[in-house]
Amino acid sequence: MSAQPETWRVSTIEGIFETDLETLKQWIIEGCVLPTDKVSKGTLNWIDAGRVPKLKAAFNGEFEPAPPPVIEPQVDQGGWQTPGVEPAETTTHHSTHQPPAAAAPTIACHNHPDAEPKFICRMCATPFCQECPRFVGSSKIAVCPLCGDLCRSFAEVKTRVARSEYQSSGFGFDDLKAAARYPLQHKSALLGGALMYGLLLLAGFRGSLFAWMIMFGCISHVISQVAWGRLDRSFMPDFSEFSMWEDVVQPMFLGVGITIVSWGPMIVLILALLLGVVRSGAVAPLSPAGQQQKVEQQGPSHEDLSVLMDPNADAKDLEKANQKVNQLRPGAQIAREAEQSKQETDDPTTMVKQLLPFLGAGIFLALVMLVLVAWGIFYYPMALTVAGYTQSFLSVVNPLVGIDTIRRMGSTYFKAFGMVIGIQFVSVIIGGIVAVILSPLSLPFMGNLPANFINGSITFYFNLVIACLLGLSLYKSADRLGINFD
Repeated sequence: MSAQPETWRVSTIEGIFETDLETLKQWIIEGCVLPTDKVSKGTLNWIDAGRVPKLKAAFNGEFEPAPPPVIEPQVDQGGWQTPGVEPAETTTHHSTHQPPAAAAPTIACHNHPDAEPKFICRMCATPFCQECPRFVGSSKIAVCPLCGDLCRSFAEVKTRVARSEYQSSGFGFDDLKAAARYPLQHKSALLGGALMYGLLLLAGFRGSLFAWMIMFGCISHVISQVAWGRLDRSFMPDFSEFSMWEDVVQPMFLGVGITIVSWGPMIVLILALLLGVVRSGAVAPLSPAGQQQKVEQQGPSHEDLSVLMDPNADAKDLEKANQKVNQLRPGAQIAREAEQSKQETDDPTTMVKQLLPFLGAGIFLALVMLVLVAWGIFYYPMALTVAGYTQSFLSVVNPLVGIDTIRRMGSTYFKAFGMVIGIQFVSVIIGGIVAVILSPLSLPFMGNLPANFINGSITFYFNLVIACLLGLSLYKSADRLGINFD
């Protein structure tokens, strides 16, 4: 009897498989097994594949697999081909093995054209029905009957191919349409969320604060789900397993972080102006004549008084001291102010000279305010994006994270930003129309409750659209962000 081949088990991110040593070496050469993957010989303990002596040659590229034996095609009673070749009448030699993602799998089994494929070989990309593949021992691990490699689920590969094509299709108005439809796919969640959000807005400051936390929680949840390609998931968090941290505290901190990094600088400037820390004007500088008058208005100094008291003082010093004393008389002060007023009236540029320092400071502060407003408008969508895919307060408040993400996303973010501005504009227009239509329902001391409720529901919907759009922009930029969303 021939010796039984060694049975090896290998654990990768795709699952646990059983094979022989030669096939395992072939997988290593093809890059399907990494040095950090776990392997086990028989029933022995698991160990890193890179530490196994028998596998080091394969990892070092020193192993050359033996060519597959040429076997005449035979059809077994089970309906699958003997591994090695294909039937003579349908022979299509695969000179290079293409991964399933790059292949265009057919919609029928290779051996049974009338049967739907259930598996597809990950190397030769040949589809098979449920009956065609071999299975390792008594397990459900399918092996290709043609090349002997492992098979994958055809439905899973088809989904990955579709996702890959959609991911590489570019970002555009089709994504805007998908984002607009996304909340409507979950009508019960949309109705419940809008009802909860609208009612909380009518409950005063505390209710608005709680509504704000729910909104940011839903936005971050949507961005996180859609960025991973899960458009079929509901936008409402799972409250069946309520967590105070994940459902209340974390959304609150993320919302605070978004406000700080986007609108915080403008808020600080406004508070500084209100508190007088920063002044909107400046003190006009004195002209040379004004400086001379200021010196004269200061009155006699201690030395001047000494000159006046000294009977032997010099005549010139005595005259200067007397002039300073005379400047303090009421009549002299009135005459000086009248002369100064006459000079200012005769000079048409006096008012302009006095206003220039104030105008300069006001223009500077206005420019600073415009820059800060532009920053808040431009960076706010990215702050939402960072909050959605990182769920980290420190990452949200660090603008370098968002700026680096913008750099990597390139034009995709600017497209998304333009769409976000358009969505917000439409939301404002619809809200204004609703307010005008329902204006007769406004009540004293209570405001227009129906309009506020409806506008709150509209805001809830449009924020979900924005979140979905930002999530799609991340999903379409996965290759540039270095994120594997599979």
